[in-house]
Amino acid sequence: MVAGRYRLVRELGAGGMGVVWVAHSLALGVDVAIKLIRADVADPELSSRMAREAQVTAALGHPAIVRVFDFGMTEDGAPFLAMELAQGETLGALLAREKQLGAVEALKLVLPIVDGLRCAHERGIVHRDIKPENVFIARDPLGRVQPKLLDFGIAKVEHHANVTRLTQIGVVLGSPEYMSPEQARGVGSVDARTDVWALSVLIYEMVTGKVPFEVKNYNALMQAILNEPPVPSFEYGAGDRELWSILAKGLEKSRDKRWASMTELGEALAFWLADRGVTEDAAGNSLGAVWLNGTLTGVSLARPWRQRAARRLKPNRVVAAAILAVSIIAFLWLKSAETPNAADATGAAAAPATPAAAIPPAEVAVANAPSTAASAATPAGSSSVGSEPLASASKRAARAPGRAAPAPRPSRHAEQPPASKSIRDFGF
Repeated sequence: MVAGRYRLVRELGAGGMGVVWVAHSLALGVDVAIKLIRADVADPELSSRMAREAQVTAALGHPAIVRVFDFGMTEDGAPFLAMELAQGETLGALLAREKQLGAVEALKLVLPIVDGLRCAHERGIVHRDIKPENVFIARDPLGRVQPKLLDFGIAKVEHHANVTRLTQIGVVLGSPEYMSPEQARGVGSVDARTDVWALSVLIYEMVTGKVPFEVKNYNALMQAILNEPPVPSFEYGAGDRELWSILAKGLEKSRDKRWASMTELGEALAFWLADRGVTEDAAGNSLGAVWLNGTLTGVSLARPWRQRAARRLKPNRVVAAAILAVSIIAFLWLKSAETPNAADATGAAAAPATPAAAIPPAEVAVANAPSTAASAATPAGSSSVGSEPLASASKRAARAPGRAAPAPRPSRHAEQPPASKSIRDFGF
């Protein structure tokens, strides 16, 4: 029994400082995971770290971050954490068995973790200890996968004036192979870009089976992290040059040259996946909804892989626009087919034409006489019929032998056959 409210059921695993048990919560009636620290190594500093982990993870509430339900002390005075119980294995165990993963599979697994870290960073929390052993690949009874980030015990909470330092001055936090250059130098003011570095190391290891700097000696490892360039991942046959360009930016020695945030890194990874036909991460989250519909900051729009991915992600919009255009054209075509010819409608609505004999002679003369302005504008000797009186034109036509009189112009009110329409009239 732990703290009078958790009954230990079976041991899950043990480490150098403690053990994790499956326990039954008497208050909630469910099984939980209990992290117990051995009494001989427990001290106030360790208790503070576990209390910090409980506070940090309880405040985040993200599906990719393991939930902590309770924190307390055992009857022996050792600290404990009560956490959600998930079935699965750590990424460390998966890599120990598989050695390396395909690039697509690796990025699908890691993107939920990127989103969880983005959530933590937005609340001013830097993990500082990202490694395969702190990523848990949870699987439910239906086989659905949910990667989860563990162990916020050495997390740094930024902008907190009352936060107690968890380690002595000069002690470097984090696992050596995943330390950022600023951590290797012992810089205290680490920020979210430290997690960007560590996650880039993690992805590099997932796709190549190696960490970027494989040096057994601790001091030599620190020097390599600070000064040596990593071998490009594609030289190990992992991914391609485009994926390496993403990882290389995450592994810049200067943090000012790295991805500035998990949002930028996540967008770049999501675009790389989308360009290869992937639409969801390992947890079933839509890449478009989580990463690709937001502000596209930090990634050059000139990158061909990003443009191709953006085009591929929007086929539904193109299809919808095409359907809408065809619908509008069909509607207009049907509408015009139902509407009678404008000339026919005018002729039908007009009164019957008055016979010419019924028009008084004065009115005929006025109707056929040219306007003064038109007569003045016609030069002398011009043969334009439209500029002389109708009577003169008629006499001249009668004097010309062998010429037939001009046929009268049809009235604009006369019946006209409806014009035939073609689908070409609508741009087809």
